[in-house]
Amino acid sequence: MLKTEIKTLVNAGKMLPLMEAFYTIQGEGFHKGTAAYFVRIGGCDVGCHWCDVKESWNADLHPPTSIESIADTAAKDSQTECRFASANFY
Repeated sequence: MLKTEIKTLVNAGKMLPLMEAFYTIQGEGFHKGTAAYFVRIGGCDVGCHWCDVKESWNADLHPPTSIESIADTAAKDSQTECRFASANFY
């Protein structure tokens, strides 16, 4: 796929800069202790000084991945609720 094509798909929300995705146990909040599939998307432009994942800020460091592929992998790897984590990308 051409770079301009990928950028168009990312801008349209059909691809996302995937930093990481994994099955885990929720560690905080109301759902603490329950199984979850965590998806971290790169490209946050907020820049909070307390952020523990500053390497997620630059979307260009993470491979553009189709949302279908992300969802399919999450569904295949677990039978849990899928949650997307990102502060404010794009």
